[in-house]
Amino acid sequence: MSVESPPPSAEKDPLEYQRAFMLHVHQQCSTPGGRAAVRSALVDPGKPFRAYEYLLPRIPRWTNRDTERAYVLTAGMYADQAPNPRLDRKPKPPAGLTAPVERDRWRNLGWSLARAVRTNVLSAETVQARLLLMSRQDADALTRDLPPLVARLRAGDVPVVWPLLLRDLTRWSDHPTDTARTWARAYYQYDPTTKTAKETS
Repeated sequence: MSVESPPPSAEKDPLEYQRAFMLHVHQQCSTPGGRAAVRSALVDPGKPFRAYEYLLPRIPRWTNRDTERAYVLTAGMYADQAPNPRLDRKPKPPAGLTAPVERDRWRNLGWSLARAVRTNVLSAETVQARLLLMSRQDADALTRDLPPLVARLRAGDVPVVWPLLLRDLTRWSDHPTDTARTWARAYYQYDPTTKTAKETS
């Protein structure tokens, strides 16, 4: 008598919570007032009082100051680049917010920077210097310098995997070297400076 094996369980989405939070941010940015409030957090991510109404219900209560700031910072950067709801009343969320994408777990900030070099949005020299600088920065300095970099990427239509960026930023205060290393590895593994580099789809 044969016994059928149970179907294999689906692998848990490692970015499930981050994805849900960023989808919530996207939804809050669908109104002019919500987008403006979330975007205002970029002025001082350590004092996001106006944004609290829209973000705090989805930020875990157990978070410390640095972790909360990572949530707020990522939300603010997203809002800064989100479609203007006055022009697009039903903007679609970016790919990867509504469902997990297997390859997204490897497409961190370093991968985005490699894309920026390949598409001539940034020079290799600029990106390599920035990666080195970030590897030495504390959370305060990263909070100050990251928004202009992300804005430059998005202005050049370079994709950013927001749930993954959120995860990395929440790890920064405790594991800055490891996180910076993963960004550098993604950048150099992608090998943006050679014509033979090919993106893995």
